[in-house]
Amino acid sequence: MSLRTNTLRFSRTPLLIKVIVGVIAIASLAAPMNFLLISPGPVTKLFPKVLSINTADNVRAYPVHGQLNLLTIYVTNPETKVFGVEVLGCWIQGDCVVLPRSVMYIKGTTDVQESKSGYRDMVKSQSTALKAAVNAIGRNFPDVNLAGVSDASIKVSLKNTGGPSGGLVFTLGLIDLLTPQDILQGRNIAGTGTIAADGTIGAIGGVTEKIIGARKAGASILFISTQNCQQLPKQVGGISVIAIEKIDQAIKYLMAPDKAFDSAGIHGCASVGA
Repeated sequence: MSLRTNTLRFSRTPLLIKVIVGVIAIASLAAPMNFLLISPGPVTKLFPKVLSINTADNVRAYPVHGQLNLLTIYVTNPETKVFGVEVLGCWIQGDCVVLPRSVMYIKGTTDVQESKSGYRDMVKSQSTALKAAVNAIGRNFPDVNLAGVSDASIKVSLKNTGGPSGGLVFTLGLIDLLTPQDILQGRNIAGTGTIAADGTIGAIGGVTEKIIGARKAGASILFISTQNCQQLPKQVGGISVIAIEKIDQAIKYLMAPDKAFDSAGIHGCASVGA
């Protein structure tokens, strides 16, 4: 009898533990967590609908032969609840990142505040991109007449997108539109990075997710900031990722007869041996 009683006792204890662990696991999956999720967003082609020149201002626009791609990421809004099951799904998915909410948002930030801030950053980035493009054209193509070029010369049609990370691509696009040089030469190119008026390329968030987006869009080249080198994976296949400090480096690379960096992989990042 004692053996039978002991047997029953030992068989019930693991079952009870399993039930408790199961309840805790289910409760965790259903509970909101203080995390945000980042995943690759849609890729937007710059030409011909997103970026163009207002020729009514007597500013000449040149034809573009190729494509530039704006890369985006999906980021959880500051007020959106993220549940445990979503965090688990993100980890399983592989191309999704889970971060503490405090990494991106100040406590108390609302969805409306974040949306307005992102829109302001994007508009400012477009204006700065024009300054950077004009300065870069002056350095690299001094014979191009840019008289009359102003913010009113740019026509941008881009909805539901915010932030300054399109600065690099907008600058390259404006340089191609405002010069007779065939900079893209028929290639499908992507880029991500902030831009300063002197042409300096700044870091952005979600660079790994944007590499995935660029590759899915069929881009052969992705320009990023050297400041993002630390966030890159050790190896990248299917696309040539080129880290640059200045927009002039992108121009010189694209116009160089010897495309030394056309092979897939990371170039220009000492941190990953490239």
